[in-house]
Amino acid sequence: MPSNGLTVVYKETEERTELTAAYIKAGLQQNEHCIWIAPDPEGAELAKDLLSNSELDIESCITKARLKIIPLQETETLSAKQPETSGISFDWKTGVLQKEIIKFTHTGNWRYLRVNLEVKTPGKSITSSLKELRRILAENIPDKKIKPLFTIKEEDLLSGEVFDLIEAGEKLVIKREGKWKFLRIKQELPDKKFKILLESSSDSILIHDMKGRVMEANHIACELFGYTRSKMIGKQIKDLRTNIHLIEFGQQIEKLKQTGYFTFEMDSLRRDGTVTPQEINNMLIEYEGETAVLSIGRDISERRRTEKALRDSERKYRMLFEEFPGGIAQFDKYGTIIVCNENFVNFTGSGENEKLIFNLWSPPEEKKEEEKNITCLPEVPIHCDIKYISSLENESIPGEITYKPLISENSRFNGGIILVEDLTEVKRLEIVRLQQSEALKKIIDSIPTPVFCKDKNGIYVACNRAFKTFVGLEKRDILGKSLYDFAPIEIAEKYHSMDKSLLKQGENKVYESSLKFADGSIHQVILNKFVFNGLIEEDSVLIGIMIDITERKQAEEKMLQAKMAAEAANRAKTTFIVNMSHELRTPLNAVIGFSDLLLSETFGPLNEKQKRYTENISNSGNRLLDVINNVLDISKLDLGNVELYYEKVDMPRVIEEIWRVLSPFSTEKNISIEYNIEQGLKTIIADKVKFKQILYNILNNAIKFSPEGGKVNIAAKVQEDMIEISVKDDGIGIPEADYERVFQPFVQIDESISKKYGGIGLGLALVKKFVELHGGKVWVKASSGKGSTFTFRLPKTPENKIKEKEVITPPHILYNPEIEKKEEKDRTEIKEKVI
Repeated sequence: MPSNGLTVVYKETEERTELTAAYIKAGLQQNEHCIWIAPDPEGAELAKDLLSNSELDIESCITKARLKIIPLQETETLSAKQPETSGISFDWKTGVLQKEIIKFTHTGNWRYLRVNLEVKTPGKSITSSLKELRRILAENIPDKKIKPLFTIKEEDLLSGEVFDLIEAGEKLVIKREGKWKFLRIKQELPDKKFKILLESSSDSILIHDMKGRVMEANHIACELFGYTRSKMIGKQIKDLRTNIHLIEFGQQIEKLKQTGYFTFEMDSLRRDGTVTPQEINNMLIEYEGETAVLSIGRDISERRRTEKALRDSERKYRMLFEEFPGGIAQFDKYGTIIVCNENFVNFTGSGENEKLIFNLWSPPEEKKEEEKNITCLPEVPIHCDIKYISSLENESIPGEITYKPLISENSRFNGGIILVEDLTEVKRLEIVRLQQSEALKKIIDSIPTPVFCKDKNGIYVACNRAFKTFVGLEKRDILGKSLYDFAPIEIAEKYHSMDKSLLKQGENKVYESSLKFADGSIHQVILNKFVFNGLIEEDSVLIGIMIDITERKQAEEKMLQAKMAAEAANRAKTTFIVNMSHELRTPLNAVIGFSDLLLSETFGPLNEKQKRYTENISNSGNRLLDVINNVLDISKLDLGNVELYYEKVDMPRVIEEIWRVLSPFSTEKNISIEYNIEQGLKTIIADKVKFKQILYNILNNAIKFSPEGGKVNIAAKVQEDMIEISVKDDGIGIPEADYERVFQPFVQIDESISKKYGGIGLGLALVKKFVELHGGKVWVKASSGKGSTFTFRLPKTPENKIKEKEVITPPHILYNPEIEKKEEKDRTEIKEKVI
């Protein structure tokens, strides 16, 4: 141990504690007096534990005043009279710590004293601080020999000060490779002195001439810049820095010549292009017989990150304060505002560096001048409502204070944070919520049918008089209860969970149900349940409205019975018509057969009169047969007893056949028939017989209602997946209001039409039935006196395949096919008898 003590440079607090323990142990073993100054009470306990783990009797040393462990309290680091820029860690004339040291140095007879002192250097260099500290020790303890242990944290040490300490004669100790080592320089070997200093430093060191050429570099610099030492020597400084130009470099050299010392920050450029921020300390030296620059660089990457993190934290902290919707402020332990936002100033009238103007134990209703100096910051959290006079509006506004104290790590009170919230909007919303609730209750009471309200837990919160009557209870027995309290368990389990789910999902539900009223009667009701949204989610309720539909259901039942009776009567009528039609067709076939036989003159010639009478009999019979067939077809369709046989139908050929059949009628009225079939449209898949009847009925109507010398056009084309066929005439036309009526059975637009043109109004009705049976659609466009256009569409590809039979069969088939067989047999027998 050197007689003038040691100066230790450490990185971590653990390193300082380790060396201090070894330093004190060695002194105690040599019967020297020792003082260990710990940073705080916890550090003092740690020091005692470290010393106890040895062969020394620490308690005896303390009792005999050979050892003193003094905790350096946080509030006593600097005395009140101490200037902030002083390099001394304490004043020997003031403070509890100083008195303890002086008292201990005057206890007993001792030869040497060991004491550890942390060197702080706010505003001054380490070297000058150490000199001043040694002078004070010598002045206050002149007759004693002191072996001080000065400790310096590496981050507090400037890059060039390590040279100053060694040149000043300080015994400098640092830890390298896990061992504490002295930095010794032999004066007789100046070259080795630089080598040792260069390679022992943890900073990068360059020596360059006044033109910027590198003359020397230590291994830290070589690693930093990514070059070997041989490559570094001769490099230009401007090639090792970013954003540095010759003009700027020249300015730095001139400033260095004037002051001898120059410190700045710069980004150093590595060989691979990466950048390392450094704090550069330049000083003029003599090297190899010429003036040179000693450039010491310390990596400040971590410091930059820390500074950035601090700036970000400060920005976020300030943003929190400024953007906080209410007032927020931080106070010290004396009640002085350290920082606050604008809302706090507007709300309380107090700003930064001002005293809090109210007592948190009992917040005043308004600010008073005599309360300006009243401040009380309790050491427990507080939450209370207040009322202030706003500093901006000069009006009383409701508010709320939330206060939380700040406690340091050593359990000391350090002030607190206060949040002040303006409750004006909250109070307004409370009033609106109350008004909304009252209005809803009034609306519910005014509804004559039973109505109830439930909250999210399925609890009744409102109901009207009708609902009271329904359940047979008073409001006090309903409100605040759930369905489980007055309904059977099976009903409660079904509807309680459903109502909660509806409210949670925000859904509506309308359904019918049978409910038993309080008087025991069963009623059919419609329940309409929906969510009524409040200002906040907690205010949302489920409203249920019950509409009694018992009488309506009874009326519906009567209507259903009447409908069923009418349908039965209609079926009976249809069946009668079918059977009568068959009964009429049997003798009619004989009349037509015998009249045709007479016209053929097989049994002898007829005179003109006989021939005319016979033709009238045949024509009248055929017309009557057509009417009966149409009536029979309509009846079959009504009964659903219709069969479709799909096949490929040659459309042009079918149109030709129908034209040939109707040509006598068209020739008689001098009506021309034209048709236009889209190229490529040859066949259609349909029931051939029904398809021919559709075309026949439409064309027959077109010829019938067209004037003499008129024209009928037939057009066919493909329209998407349908085949469209239209028939246009220039006949009497149809009013737009009667477009739908013309397709109804037994309907004539004008009674005079049937007298003039004949017919009973079944042709178009059959067309509509047959088209729809194919899955198609038929319509008409016309105007009175300007002709008509009938159009129908059929699917190109029906659901059933070719020649596949589709039978539409109703639940009850009243038509008996045996009648059809009997008629066919009768017709055959008549022909055989005639022959």
